[in-house]
Amino acid sequence: METDQNGGVGHKGRFYLTKSISVPQEPIEKLNLKMSDWILRNMPKLPLGGDEALRVFPVLGELKKSHAKIKADLEYLLSHHEEIPALHEVHPRDLYVPGRAWRTFLLKIWGHEIKENTAAVPDTYEAISRIPGVHTALFSILHGFAEIEPHRGSAAGVIRFHYPLIVPTEPEKCWIEIGGHHFFWEEGKPLVFDDTREHWVKNQTDQTRVVLIIDFDARMPFPVSLYTSLRYNLIRRSAEVKAVIERAAIGVPPRNESSPAPALAKAA
Repeated sequence: METDQNGGVGHKGRFYLTKSISVPQEPIEKLNLKMSDWILRNMPKLPLGGDEALRVFPVLGELKKSHAKIKADLEYLLSHHEEIPALHEVHPRDLYVPGRAWRTFLLKIWGHEIKENTAAVPDTYEAISRIPGVHTALFSILHGFAEIEPHRGSAAGVIRFHYPLIVPTEPEKCWIEIGGHHFFWEEGKPLVFDDTREHWVKNQTDQTRVVLIIDFDARMPFPVSLYTSLRYNLIRRSAEVKAVIERAAIGVPPRNESSPAPALAKAA
């Protein structure tokens, strides 16, 4: 651990506990991935798609109940499409797609609600709030012909949920591969997987794909739960997460009943 006089929070190579105190990123990532491999042995059988995902995780049906309202929120959000940041503009170390072809609108990050953003999609956040143990929630907007390079997430002991809202007219040409399992998105049909497994995404169409992503607690057995809980509470209090929250709060005007919901064609 050392004091960094530059205060470069978010720069690749260091993880910032505070604005001035950081630790090397690489050894932490290696340790976390080793722990992730251990944790995987205690995870539910994943990935799962469609009805099987809802059977194992029935609480996620709360989103299907609110599908029309979430779509209305999304239509409003996409009227401010150019204001929505690319992932690396919010989290500089995560450059998986060049340019602004992958945009993310964060609603919650490591347990912190981003109120400036949730005000724009109130029905979506209300539905998310009915799911216990949610760590992170966001809209993921992937442009046509974009590819997200193979990578492993760092959130060990967390289950990732994809709820598709906009998919290309040829859905099989926009797909995700997770640890050798191949899936394509269909509107309203969920996908559940472990983000620490290597996965990659390819959109082979000229159309936009939008999914609502939710990370929630996997409720691991002791002593795995001790590690995941300590890690969660350390990261959520870090300067890194505080900086992400500041960058992610883009100030889309709050949505109300009088706000127009433009056609989804404007998203593409």
